[in-house]
Amino acid sequence: MIAASKIPPLILIAVLGHAMALFWVFAARFHFKFCQNAIYAIPITKEQIKREIKNSIHTPIHAVILYIFVWLKFFTNDTLVSFVISLLLATIWVETWHYLSHRLFHVPRFHWIHVEHHKSHLSSPFTALSFSFTEKLVFNLGILTVLGIVDRFYSLSFFGIATWYVGYLVINSFSHANFEVKSAHFQRWAGRILTSTTYHALHHSRYANNYGLGTRVFDRIFRTEWADYDPLFEQVAEGRPLTRLGEKMETSAV
Repeated sequence: MIAASKIPPLILIAVLGHAMALFWVFAARFHFKFCQNAIYAIPITKEQIKREIKNSIHTPIHAVILYIFVWLKFFTNDTLVSFVISLLLATIWVETWHYLSHRLFHVPRFHWIHVEHHKSHLSSPFTALSFSFTEKLVFNLGILTVLGIVDRFYSLSFFGIATWYVGYLVINSFSHANFEVKSAHFQRWAGRILTSTTYHALHHSRYANNYGLGTRVFDRIFRTEWADYDPLFEQVAEGRPLTRLGEKMETSAV
């Protein structure tokens, strides 16, 4: 048994991905203002949506694996200090793990793990949930096993880690929305470090590069960022969507 206070966060983590997908369906249907800048002006097929919804059935694995770790008496520190440290540690480690595992999944020998996600060249509200069971298992075990090892030396907070999961599910949903919600001014400051929906949309449509989760740091260090991303972001943010998958700026050096 685990503490009753930990059940609501686990339920939230289990259902938030689908809730965010439905949010985007609702927002697009009723033309919310932040849906005005489409990244790709290309229709999404019903077949893609059906496949993605089918793949989304095992999305609650995030909560299941975290529950198992908690049931095994990991992440028991309930102090504020541990909450902050756990949240920061999870953020830094997952950014690193996501880049490393994502690059590995694009190596031909391991691409079978990731190929299901890349069947969606154009992102829909459900693309953020459309992964193979194996990929979700590897991704979550990579996160929580390392945090579990740290927990043996410094007791981490379940609530800090759960907060990271909530943030991840929201950000991951935004990253696959096919709408650029950030303004062109974003690139002047935060956008120099942080990714955007357009950033990840280029990864899907071109099938390579822009591997980062929330930041551009590792892509810049390892030179895996599309050179025409910045001008393409500005184009989309100004209301001029792309009309072809893989469309590039003529000035691109990539």
